[in-house]
This record gives sequence, C-alpha cells and structure tokens, in this order.
Amino acid sequence: MRNHILPKILSCFLLLLLCAHLHAQNKPTSPKPLDSAALSKIISQQVKDTSSGKSTIKLSDTSVAIIISRLETYTLMLNQVMSTLRRGLDTVEISESIPLIDSSMMVVKRDMAAIGSTNNMHDLYTNRVLLVQLERKLDGWQDQLFRFHDKLVNISDTLQILRKDTTMRNFPAEDELRDIYVGQMATLIQKWRQVDSANKTNLLHLGLVQNKVAKRYIDVTNLLEDMDFQLSRFSQRLFNKDFSYLWEPPLPGKKGPKFPQVLNRSIRKNINILKIFFAVHGPVYLLWFLVAALFLWWVTFNARKVKRKHEDREAENILLQSRYLYRYPVASTILLVSTLSFLISIQYPIMYTGICWIITAIATTCIIRHNMPANLYKRWLLLVLLLVIYCINNLLIQVTFTEQWGVFIGGIASIVLGSYLLRTLRHTTLPLPKYSRSAIWLFMALSGLSVILVVLARVSAAKIMGAAAVVSITMAPGVILMVEVLMEAIYLQVEAKKDSSTFISMIDYQNIKDRLKTIFYVAAFIGWLALIARNLYLYDGLYELISDMLVAERKIGNFTFSFSSVIIFLLIIWLSTIVTQIISYLLGYTGQTAQPHKKLGSAMLLIRLAVLGAGTLLAFAASGIPMDKLAIVVGALGVGIGFGLQNIVNNLVSGVILAFEKPIEVGDVIELGARTGVVKEIGIRSSKISAGDGSEVIVPNGDLIAQQLVNWTLTNRTRRVDVLVGIAYGADLKKALSVVKEYLENLDDILKTPEPVVLLQNFRDIGVDIQAMFWISDLGQAGTVKSQVLTDIYIKLQEAGISIAYPRPQQVQINMEPGIWKEPSTTSIPVTPAAPVTAVKPSPVVPPSEIPPQEPPTNISPKPGRGTGEAGDVK
Repeated sequence: MRNHILPKILSCFLLLLLCAHLHAQNKPTSPKPLDSAALSKIISQQVKDTSSGKSTIKLSDTSVAIIISRLETYTLMLNQVMSTLRRGLDTVEISESIPLIDSSMMVVKRDMAAIGSTNNMHDLYTNRVLLVQLERKLDGWQDQLFRFHDKLVNISDTLQILRKDTTMRNFPAEDELRDIYVGQMATLIQKWRQVDSANKTNLLHLGLVQNKVAKRYIDVTNLLEDMDFQLSRFSQRLFNKDFSYLWEPPLPGKKGPKFPQVLNRSIRKNINILKIFFAVHGPVYLLWFLVAALFLWWVTFNARKVKRKHEDREAENILLQSRYLYRYPVASTILLVSTLSFLISIQYPIMYTGICWIITAIATTCIIRHNMPANLYKRWLLLVLLLVIYCINNLLIQVTFTEQWGVFIGGIASIVLGSYLLRTLRHTTLPLPKYSRSAIWLFMALSGLSVILVVLARVSAAKIMGAAAVVSITMAPGVILMVEVLMEAIYLQVEAKKDSSTFISMIDYQNIKDRLKTIFYVAAFIGWLALIARNLYLYDGLYELISDMLVAERKIGNFTFSFSSVIIFLLIIWLSTIVTQIISYLLGYTGQTAQPHKKLGSAMLLIRLAVLGAGTLLAFAASGIPMDKLAIVVGALGVGIGFGLQNIVNNLVSGVILAFEKPIEVGDVIELGARTGVVKEIGIRSSKISAGDGSEVIVPNGDLIAQQLVNWTLTNRTRRVDVLVGIAYGADLKKALSVVKEYLENLDDILKTPEPVVLLQNFRDIGVDIQAMFWISDLGQAGTVKSQVLTDIYIKLQEAGISIAYPRPQQVQINMEPGIWKEPSTTSIPVTPAAPVTAVKPSPVVPPSEIPPQEPPTNISPKPGRGTGEAGDVK
C-alpha cells in the first residue's frame, strides 16, 4: 500500500491545479447564451458570405446524405451525454461522510497528543485499526472519483472531436434543404453548448470533492505512519519497566488519574471508535445478523422436513444425532456466527472483538451446561468471568495501580484454574478433544508469564499475556463446537434431501464425515492460532515475515521461482484432485440406494479428465511458470513413456477410450475372464468391480479393452434363464410339457414377451430331459426366480402324477470260472487269463416301491483269508 501513496499524492496535487484552472476559467461572467433563432440567423449570414470567400461554410449537393447522417449521429450522442450528466455523479455519500472522517482523525490526534501518558498497546492498536479503515475508505473514494473524472474527460474529448469535425461545415446548396439543415444545425449547436457547460460544472464540482478527499487521505496516511512508528517503538520497550512495583505504590506526584476515571474515559472513547467504525466500514453487524437468521431458518426448515418424511420415533432418532443444533438451535447459531466473526475479523476494534468473545462464551455456556459435571461447570463459569474482566481491562487507555493488582490476581486465579482442569482431565470420561491438555498447559504458561511480568512492573506486557491466556482457553471450546455445529447442519441437510433427485441425495454422510470434519478442524485450529497471535500482537510481524519469505524470488540455475508459486501450484493440483474425488464418489455406491447412478460413468470420467487437465494448466498459469517449461515437462514425459511408462499410458488411453466408446457403464454386470461383478467406478487408470462375495477387484483399463468382455446390462437388464427337468421313462411327455408351459405362462415374474419355451431336450439313461427357457426383467433376481420355478415345477409334476427321473443302483452279474481264486504256484508257470466279465445289463426302470428283493449271487465265493467285505477285484 505504501508503494501507491506517492503517485496518489502527486495525482491529488495535479487535480488541485486543474480545479484552480477550471475555476479561473469560469470566474469571468459568461455572455448570455444564444437561442436557436439567433444561431440560425448567424449561420444563414455565413452561408450568404460564402461567395466572398470569408466564410468557412461550403455549399455542396453531393454530400447531403453524409451531412444528414452525421447530424443524426451527433444529435443522438449529445442526447445520451446530456442524460448522463443530468443523472449526475454520485458524490453525495462522500460529501456527507467527510465530517465523520474529520471527527475520527480528531480522536486519533488527541490520543497521539497524550501519547506520553498512556502505556497501553491495545489503545495504540485500536487507533491503528481505525486509521487503516479510514485509509481504505478514502482509497475507495479516490478510485470512485477517478472513474468519474475519466468519464467527464471522455465527454470533453468527444465534444472537442465534434467541434473540430469539418464535415459539419458543408451545407446543402438547395435553398429548401439548406433552411431545414440550418435549423437542425442551430439546435445541435445549442445542445453542444449545454453539454459543454454541464460538463465543465461537473468537472469543477468533482475537482473540489477530490481536493477534499485527497487532503484527508494525506492526513490519514501521515497519522498512520506516525502510529506505526509509535507501535514499533512501544514494541521495542514492551518488556521494560512501565510502572511501579506492587509493593511500592506510585509516588504522590505520579499517581495519575484514578481507576474509575480511566475506566469511564476508556469506555466512552471505545464506544465512539466503535460507532465511527460501523459508520465508516459499513453495517457489519447487520451482515452477521442476516447470516445468523438465514442459518437458523435453514436448520429449522431441514428439521421440519425430516419430521414430515419419517415417523415420530424415527425422526426423533435422526434429529437427536445433531445433539447441539437440534436441542439448542438459537445458541448454536449465535455461537457459529460470533466465532466466525472474531476468527475472520483481523482489523476490527478491540471492543468489537471483545463483544464477540463474550457472546461466544455465553453461547458455549448455554450449550454445555447440561453436558458436563457440576463442579467442572462452575470452573467454566469462573473462566467466563475472567474473560469478561480481561475484555474490560483491554479497553483501558492508561495503567493504574488498581489495574496492576487486578492483572496479578487474574494471573494467579488462571494458574489455579488451569491446575484444577489438568487434574480433572485425568479422571473425566467426557469425550474431550485430543490436544486439550496442551491447550491447558499453554493457558497456564501464559498466565504464569503474566504473573512474573506484573511482579517485575511490566504491566503492559503482563496485561497482554494474561488476556491472551484467558481468550485462548475460553475460545477453544467455542471453536470446537463451531465445527460440530457445521457438521450437524450438513447432516440435517443430507437427511432432509435423501429421497430427492438433487446432488445432496447422492451424498453418504457417513462416508464424508471424517474427511470433512478433519478439514474443518484444521481450518479451525489455524484460526485459533491466529487468534492467539493477534492477542499477543505477533500476527502482523509473522504475516510480514511469512509474506516476504513466500514472495522472495529464488533461483536454481536459470530457473526462477518463489515459494508462493510452488504453494499455489500444489494447492490448485490438490483442489483439482479433491474435485475429481467428489465426482468419483458420485459414480459409485452411496450406501443409500441399491443401484448406483448408471449412465453417468463415461460422462463423469470425461469431466474428471477435463478437471485434471484444466487444473494442471491453471496451476502452471497461476504459479507463474512459463508455458515453455510445460513443453519441457511434456517432452520429459515422452521420454519416460518410451522407457518405462508404456503400461501406465496404455491404461490412461484405455480410460479415454472407455469414456468415448462406452462399452461399460457404472452399475453394469460384466464378466471378465473368471470374474463376475458389478462395475462400481470407471477411473482414469483403473476401474473397480464389486464381486458377488463382497470383494472389490481393481482392473486396469487396458485389460477391459484388450480382453473379451461380457456385459450383461449394456442395453437392458433382461436375461434368459434355462431350467432342466428330468422325467422318468413311461411318463406322459405331452402332459408334462403342457404342465410346465402353463405354469411358466402364468408366473408374474416371467416376461410375456418373448414368451417362455418348453422343449424336449434329450434322452438319457435315467429319463427324459425337458428344458424350459424364459426371460426375466432383472438379472439380479435370476437365482431367486430359478429356485422358485424349480420348486413349483416339482410340485406341479407330482400333482399331475408325473415322476421325476433320478439315478438308481444297477445290478451287475459276474460269472467266473472255478479255480480262479486258487493261490498261484511258486513255479514260473504262465498264468491262464481269467474269463472275461459278462456285459453289464441294465435292469428295467421300476419305481422304488416296485423293486423286488434281490438274492445275493451264489456263484461268488470269498477268497480265502479275506472277509466278506473284500470279495476280490473285478476287471
């Protein structure tokens, strides 16, 4: 901002000179303006003087069309310019706000005149915040006035162009046309003079307003420079002794004002500054009030919608999941808005932030009073009381002996409360955050440092440390509850929109809960650390240090870069990845519906590719990396592809082919080799297939393109089911076929078109096979329908007296010659081969109840030395 001050000051001086020049030009009394009749006479006289050669007007019959066209164009242009000037320039707000700027600067000037009597960094910082807001306001006014000035200058240039246009000096030579043109020309000249006069008046008025704004801008800039100097000098001597010791009251000549007087003057001054801040900066409180009202309406609307969609008990169970937002909607809304306000408000007055802290603490108290033990709740109330005391203490503009003792007692009380909280954490069963003990140790450390500093008579530094300690520990529960309230609000939105066709209905809250909560907690923790840094007045220094470190250019060879460009590059790539993950989530199962959103996979895959590509290009452009470096990276990738990235590139290209060719979609049932499953996600490099056993198979896209793929649901989900039934020999086949056909035609789960087909398929040893073929609408029900059909066919055939074929034991008759069972001799006599086994003759098919009892064969004798169960080997 300081780099732009000198050009603005120079431009302000130039504007002052321009205003003085315009005022000097308009100061003499201007002659009485001529009317249209007088102008017509003058123009007619000049037309008559054309023969003498003294007039600049020319007569022509060939340029009548051009003359009339120019006349109409300039007339319309002057009408538009006059309409703009009549509306005027909106500088009323600026003129009415200038007295407020003057009164604000007077407050700061009075404090700077008494700078030696105040040793309060809070007061100096409040003045600086006020000056920064004034500078921003004046800077915005200057930009607005410069835009108005440019507009008026453009009007002046346009008028000069019209005046110097020599085409308008050509008049028609024919008398009747010339008389009409002379009247129109007189009207145009009169309009030109009116516009020129109005434009000069506006330029003069604008110059005066710019002069006033420029003067205030210079004064505010000078005051801000002086205030920065005072703050830097005060920071250097912050830890110096600035008051008497506790055991040494101030000397009679150095007592200064009493505490009630300082308190009264401090409150009046801060209220005045707060009024000026709201008047200059705008209705900030109205904006936050509007945000709170909209958030409360949103939550209430979603809660009512959940109650309408579910039964009372089910709706109550759903709403109780949002334990804070549903039970304490008003307190949760106030806590959310107030916490966001002081986390975002970096350049706000100390009284505004103090009010936000107290409101947050009160809202937190209302929420947690029924959720913690009574003894712990009482200690929390003591912390809130300490917060109120320190917020009032921060407003004091002068150190007093009473304030010194108050800071000392407050530090001791903070240490005692911190030690009690540490003991309580060892035995409590409350679900406290992970780093609660670390926050309490930080609170005790800052409080202890405050006590040491106040004992050493460093009251200003002790005051800063004590306030930072109390604010950090009391705002930590508020920040945590803010995250919980946001998560509960998202949960209610998801539950309210679960059965709709909107984007919210695709979200599974349980899947995104942990990741979203982590992001919120990280952002809240950063805001909490920034709050501590602001209370310790380290924020500005750290901000400048980090900014300088990030912006500084660094070189590696001929390549120049900065940490900020690297961070921007990585941030955009990360955001692109997050967006693609969200899109990928929409492709898969959400846990809410049985079927995923089909026919979106290919389109979403193209969107993901486009997002990643656009994100990469945007990252290169935003980080300042030249595009020729991108060409080098692409070349390096080409070399990498040639050496070892063929497989990866093959999968990437296959993903693009899948997106355009669309052989599969999300939700399709496919067979790939020995694997069968449902397509869950079509990725850029690989795809996910959910198998029937619950496993998820990651298949490279190249395999989906290269291998033979069976897609059961490419065009529809219908499927043919084949059922094979065996009928015993001797049964009535025509009757069996008609029974099965009639049953299939009357079954509701089977499609009527194409109609079921029942055929005689084969003759087998045990019976005759009948094959039934029918179609179902959803292949996912194939197993259930097939089981039902088989069961019903069995019952139908039994009722019709038709037996189902099944395997039966076969009788085998074995004839062997006697002596074959004799022990072979030890001599090497060739063994005579045994008689061959007679052919196996199948027995006639007889139902189990009709099988006669069989006698055991009598011609088989057991081998000596073996039991009856070992009858010998049969060849």
